[in-house]
Amino acid sequence: MSTQKSTKEKIKFLLRTNKFLIVLIITVLIGLGIIGQLGFFIAIALMLTVHLLRKTNLSELGLCKPKSWTKILFLSLTLTIIILGIFNYLLNPLLFELFPPESKDLSRYDALRGNIPMLLIALMISWITAAFAEEIIWRGYILKNIAKLLGDKNYSWIISLIITSSLFGLLHFVQGPIGIIQTGIVGLIFGLIFIVNGKNNLWMNILIHGIIDTISMIAIYFGMV
Repeated sequence: MSTQKSTKEKIKFLLRTNKFLIVLIITVLIGLGIIGQLGFFIAIALMLTVHLLRKTNLSELGLCKPKSWTKILFLSLTLTIIILGIFNYLLNPLLFELFPPESKDLSRYDALRGNIPMLLIALMISWITAAFAEEIIWRGYILKNIAKLLGDKNYSWIISLIITSSLFGLLHFVQGPIGIIQTGIVGLIFGLIFIVNGKNNLWMNILIHGIIDTISMIAIYFGMV
């Protein structure tokens, strides 16, 4: 029993402190994103396994109960409106000048158009995988650990933010050049929100991510995009 406990403690220690192992996990998580949906689900399983083995608590995950849910929800809705305003009135018009609108490939979402059962299923999956899992993986693990590997200084977080948001955008290559730029900027914004919010709270990220994806899918359902 003591040997088994000792082994578990060693694994926990390595997953928390071994730089090579942390870099390897980050590399695998990013690499799995290239495969697509299957790779993403494997990445979720890997991230879950890592957190179980390193005995990550809710605070480390960024999922501690906020002091005020009302405040978090209000700020999340406000920031969502601001982000959507920036995209709809500033960024998207510029992107559509540079690239034809049809260059953003949303064909993978065609099944949602006019299909309520598929929309409801997609929304449920989106909140679980995109809102929760993507934020825990990208902001809660990759962004945070790259910054720590670089010294956990202010410049470390800036470098990590640039690296992760760029990769986050590139991994959405199936959406074409417009999709890559849009998701890269979204990754940058989500990273900034996480950093400004204390680097240990993901609830605002999760809510904003989920709300934006919900609005986007409803827009696809009605054929607005």
